[in-house]
Amino acid sequence: MARVKLRPIKISDAEMCLGWVSDPAVHAFLGLLEPARTLDQERSWIASILTDSGHQRAFVIEDERGEAIGTCGLRGIDRESGTAFFGIMIGETRLWNRGYGTAATESLLDYAFRELALREIRLSCHRENRGALRCYEKAGFRASSHVPERVQFGRDEVRMAIGRDTWLAARARAPDPGSAGRTASERSARRDR
Repeated sequence: MARVKLRPIKISDAEMCLGWVSDPAVHAFLGLLEPARTLDQERSWIASILTDSGHQRAFVIEDERGEAIGTCGLRGIDRESGTAFFGIMIGETRLWNRGYGTAATESLLDYAFRELALREIRLSCHRENRGALRCYEKAGFRASSHVPERVQFGRDEVRMAIGRDTWLAARARAPDPGSAGRTASERSARRDR
């Protein structure tokens, strides 16, 4: 499996992130009505995350060589209900379908369930984004009964969720191939607090 490290996003990542969301192949399934078009818009988006860490967290995904390859995060963090919404983007298209999305998803779930002690993580994904759906299923997400599927931005949307108990049970049954990367991610996540 690919190995990743998650580090908290910084304002200085704006130019790199803008490059990714400006790529039509990357943007196609992000669910955004309109991607950031300027560096100032991207900086503003990152600043909004950094000033609202109680409700959202974002990380840059780094590969084995320490190169940034995408972003992932949690939004709508609700400590009372123990829920949050998951999002991920592998911005380096040359690295699609190589396991980086799955590794980053598993690292972020580890952070969400162990560090933030959340109860359930939810997501939505365009039905046509088969690579993402495979990634989410490998990480343990299943079709969500909370919110029905719907059409969004002209595409069928699939809603998925994974509960903490389900995630912990799956981890107890299988050896953990990503523990080294996750340890680094946990250290990064703790510095984010």
